[in-house]
Amino acid sequence: MNRDINREELRRRLEQLDSELAGTSSHDPRTRELLDRLRTDVRTALDDESADTASLRARLEDAVAHFEAEHSTLAQRMANVIDALALWGL
Repeated sequence: MNRDINREELRRRLEQLDSELAGTSSHDPRTRELLDRLRTDVRTALDDESADTASLRARLEDAVAHFEAEHSTLAQRMANVIDALALWGL
């Protein structure tokens, strides 16, 4: 698969995840902090193609388990980004 196509798909998935993160609310301070940190990481990856996507992938993998029960759509978006990162070789 063409690397540019993979990058375009990754960007699309990151934008979807950013939107989902922005629309997710939580009263739990730990969850709110995790949401904020992930959103910052996603926005950094969108703004800087040389950003450390390997660490973003690791944080997303950790977060999927945290969000699966209460925010299944958000967990699925994270899984989609993880898949795109894997396809892109990161």
